[in-house]
Amino acid sequence: MDTYGRLKMELIRRGVYLSDEVRVFPEVSMGICGGYPGEEISLTLAEDFIVKVVLKPGPEGSLSLKLHEGKLRLVNAGKNEEVGVIPLPMFIKSQMQERTPVSENVCLDGYCLNIFLRMMDKGQRLNLSQEEILSIIQLAFEEGAADLVQINMDYCEDKDRGFRLLVPVVEAIKKKFKTFVTFKGFPPQDKQTVDQMYAAGIDMVNFPFDGFAGSVKSGEIVSSKQVHDALEYAVGVFPEGTVWTELVPGPGSITQIKSRIDHLTRQGVVPMLKLEPASITVGDALPKVQEAVLHLEYAAGKERLALKWLYPNCRSVTPLDTLFYTGKREEARLAVKPIYRSILGKKASEGFAALRRKLRIKNVSDSYESAGL
Repeated sequence: MDTYGRLKMELIRRGVYLSDEVRVFPEVSMGICGGYPGEEISLTLAEDFIVKVVLKPGPEGSLSLKLHEGKLRLVNAGKNEEVGVIPLPMFIKSQMQERTPVSENVCLDGYCLNIFLRMMDKGQRLNLSQEEILSIIQLAFEEGAADLVQINMDYCEDKDRGFRLLVPVVEAIKKKFKTFVTFKGFPPQDKQTVDQMYAAGIDMVNFPFDGFAGSVKSGEIVSSKQVHDALEYAVGVFPEGTVWTELVPGPGSITQIKSRIDHLTRQGVVPMLKLEPASITVGDALPKVQEAVLHLEYAAGKERLALKWLYPNCRSVTPLDTLFYTGKREEARLAVKPIYRSILGKKASEGFAALRRKLRIKNVSDSYESAGL
């Protein structure tokens, strides 16, 4: 079956070529994003189904975008199909023109604003100041380009993974904006840091089981047991459905990844599959991903995991995406509407999250006091 999922995987694996004529087409030129490891463009294949694609210098081995009667068509194995381009918001476009530190550490993934942070000067400061972070969030929200914020923290050797520097930043974000904040990074060695993350205002956490795909593998610096322990502890701290992890499909048996999915969902963790070019080069990649996605949906349903906190993104597969990979194109849709797309649901969840956080902090404080800590 020719699914949207297959097309997304092909685009990630092979990239896309733009001729000079297509490159200068206004709809396309507004969507091209520069940066390392090369230029990229984000495409919409269907409603709530997007993909970020690397631009290739030539047509050999890649898919091509062409113009036909004023519309963009993706040429794939002799077939032509209409696709859309997601334009870069002006706040990102202007930052790119100046090549500021912000432009190199900010991107959009669907309607999630990603901010990439790391420790500098031997752990004395972050690569972006609090003022820069608040300013870019303000611009994103004013333009209506984002509905939530994800802080991506690079690896550091500190026991808290540098979270002490993030506390004032997160608190400032929550004070100034009515938004949900996700933390993606490596699990801290001290579990009490997870409590501090929640108390500071983090709403969702993502401790990738396979590290940051495409960079460093967590197994080289953080053991599988550390990740599992941190995820299991976080489930007891954060609301249901807000503790996530990422698995990278590899050359191993599908039984192995299904077993990992089962173990994680039994813990209350929501697994996602991270699609990287290196992980989908083999010929049986699509059937494996299809089987894994079906199992993601089954395992999440069996454990009754809340999925409303997930959102469509460019290079991951979540339990929301099953029909995009296994069903007919005309039937493909998200399994659950994300909370960020419902104004009423978002307001109700914001109020519940604030109340729950206050009660959690009080309960933890009372426990420490009774223990004489």
